[in-house]
Amino acid sequence: MHPGMTGPRYDAPPVETTFRNRLLAGFFAMLFVVVGGATGYWLLGDGRWSWGDCLYMTVITVTTVGFGEMLEGMDVVAYARTFTMTLLVFGTGVLVYFASTITAFVVEGELKNVLAAQRLRKRIRKMKDHFIVCGAGSTGRHIIKELLSTERPVVAIDMNEAELREIAAAHPKSEFSFIVGDATDDEILDQCNLPAARGLAAALAEDKDNLYLVVATRQLNPTCRIIARAAELSHVDKLKRAGADSVVSPNFIGGMRIVSELVRPSVVRFLDEMLRDKNAAMRIEEVTVGAGSDLDGKALRDADIRGRFGMNVLAVKAGERWTYNPGADHVLAATSVLVVIGTADQVKQLTKATAA
Repeated sequence: MHPGMTGPRYDAPPVETTFRNRLLAGFFAMLFVVVGGATGYWLLGDGRWSWGDCLYMTVITVTTVGFGEMLEGMDVVAYARTFTMTLLVFGTGVLVYFASTITAFVVEGELKNVLAAQRLRKRIRKMKDHFIVCGAGSTGRHIIKELLSTERPVVAIDMNEAELREIAAAHPKSEFSFIVGDATDDEILDQCNLPAARGLAAALAEDKDNLYLVVATRQLNPTCRIIARAAELSHVDKLKRAGADSVVSPNFIGGMRIVSELVRPSVVRFLDEMLRDKNAAMRIEEVTVGAGSDLDGKALRDADIRGRFGMNVLAVKAGERWTYNPGADHVLAATSVLVVIGTADQVKQLTKATAA
């Protein structure tokens, strides 16, 4: 397992890679037996038999078709029958292994797994404005679940295939795709359609790996919003200078949570219950007012966000200035950011109304 990956150790390669390795091993072993057998007959015959006849004799011997000795005078050539017996033992074993691999591919469902992996790659190539989560361990798993709960398309990357499949099984109707591999591998990163992504969460265990992800992502997608995890507070500035839009330290957040539990427990409980409520799925979200949209230039009273969409506006951001608990006379302008509380469906409806 790559040192930068979160979650439990899981060194098994993906099913598609395992099958490919088994199939290639069987194929090359079979090729070695056939070529080696033909070469052996040709050397034993010392030019008495043609290469084609030697190859034919090898094939009918390995496949045990029972045509008999097809090479003329084979009975008088020293060691020819001994070589044939050896070829029968090893060649038949290799043939059985090769055939069993193909049978397992069809019967045991590996064909289904390979086709499923191909469908995943095809779906990822078509995704736009999706979120990429690198690492599905203790931190990344919660990121993925929250994105899926709020109906965002997600592509997850992790070495732990079992973890990814478990998440996929828990969200069968969500737009969730995954890639099994090391997120710091350029070939793996290229598969997640990064140039079309809306955001990326670098949630690997090692800060150096998250730093690499930030740099690589910023080069491939300059407009992508990048949020990185930092285990050490001293690495926060480095990650920001590398291109991260924001850096989150679990240790710092954990400390702030403990303080909140001490001094404002009811507020913490309210937020926790809101996140855990599977029926309501209420969230505090942000929506940007587009130029020329239905809400551009209107006061909150006229926009009637509460009456039309069933949501309350908690704050409005205009440029770098915040207005908390804005009044009914507050006028919305293009690029204003509304901080609202509502369900995923309500947020979608508001987003359409604010689209330019």
